[in-house]
Amino acid sequence: MACLIRYRWLKLPRAFLPSPKGISGYWTRLAARAAFRKGIASYCGHRNPVEPGTWAGGIVGLKSILGVKKREQALDILQQLSDLGYLSFELDTKTKLLTYRITDYKLDYCGAPCDSGAVYTTPGYGFLCVPRSITERLVAQNYIFNEADAWLDLWCHTVSMDPHNAFSFLLRFASTVKPEFF
Repeated sequence: MACLIRYRWLKLPRAFLPSPKGISGYWTRLAARAAFRKGIASYCGHRNPVEPGTWAGGIVGLKSILGVKKREQALDILQQLSDLGYLSFELDTKTKLLTYRITDYKLDYCGAPCDSGAVYTTPGYGFLCVPRSITERLVAQNYIFNEADAWLDLWCHTVSMDPHNAFSFLLRFASTVKPEFF
């Protein structure tokens, strides 16, 4: 299938995220757990304000999201993603609060702000909006792709406005998706 690059975003089902290995795998895990709407997130008894595309918590939560066991490894992954421009992060050494912001976060379909209830997405449900250019940064850095990177690159370059692919509608959920595809 030809790559139709004119579309900037595509949908990746949260139930089928790549393994949490490699830059793309780590990015998808972090992006999938970022807040989908503005609100207050609770973590270990702390209440932290979050915006769409951000996450706030501690190192233990970060390690869980990334699927790693060591604090240093989790922080190294964040630094590597930050160096590539995928996210920005901050660790408050006094309070141990860690926050990250996904730089390429699609804001068009964020929910209404809330003071209670879910501000983070539910793992395994819905879609993650992926910019088609996500793997181009890796290519520009001469990064050697691993399995998750290659998988996401293929997804970004083969899913388009193909009328036979329900994941190709690029965030135009209800208004353009034809019922026969579901």
